[in-house]
Amino acid sequence: MPLSENTQRIVKNSVPLLQAHGHEIAQRTYAILFEKYPQTQPLFSRTVPEQAQRLAGVIIRYCDNIDQLEVLHQALDDIAQRHAAADVHPGHYPMLGHSLLQAVKEVLGAEANDELVNAWKEAYFYLADILIEKERVLKISAQ
Repeated sequence: MPLSENTQRIVKNSVPLLQAHGHEIAQRTYAILFEKYPQTQPLFSRTVPEQAQRLAGVIIRYCDNIDQLEVLHQALDDIAQRHAAADVHPGHYPMLGHSLLQAVKEVLGAEANDELVNAWKEAYFYLADILIEKERVLKISAQ
């Protein structure tokens, strides 16, 4: 089921917030993730600042192109390949998602109203479903 136009609009309109606070949100996301779910730390081969920079870039690009995801086809394939190689499992996505949403609330404060957080939640889990399916196909084809 595709994302609603309302969610797409809200998420796309949040790009300026991401450009201003994306790195801080990403760094806080990893701090929360590793604190709440320390078992996820070995999945990341980069340092936290490097990983945060990468996550911030991916989030901004996704939000900016949320209404035309075909533009991100190759980037999503690349992410899925890295995740499959790192043995990322579907259960890891909610861990990152909840950490990201908590970081958004903490970093953006009052700007992270319910409408924005709910749209981001819908958009995050929509993207997670896309990546989970791509990774499933990669793992099957690797057998």
